[in-house]
Amino acid sequence: MDNKEIELFKEEIFELTELLKEDWLDLRNLIEQSGLEVQNLFLISYTEDESESEYGVLFTDKREVIEFKVYDEKIELIDITNVIEKEKEFPQIKIAKDFFYI
Repeated sequence: MDNKEIELFKEEIFELTELLKEDWLDLRNLIEQSGLEVQNLFLISYTEDESESEYGVLFTDKREVIEFKVYDEKIELIDITNVIEKEKEFPQIKIAKDFFYI
């Protein structure tokens, strides 16, 4: 991955995190109700499907990588911190590990 790609991923992570903290209040509330503190994490990946279910990846200040799924106003969290296949699926994980909460 070259420097331009790295910078684009970092910019995307900052933008997603800002949206989570300031605009996406429903998602923010679900994450906080699950026991995570939104102020201490980055939203490093996010997508919605056609049924409006939400999917994404969080990176915490404890360097944990948490995949989430939101459906029917409920959130499911899966710890994928050491799952190599997920690091291949989400290149943002490597960026977060290399540049955030070092």
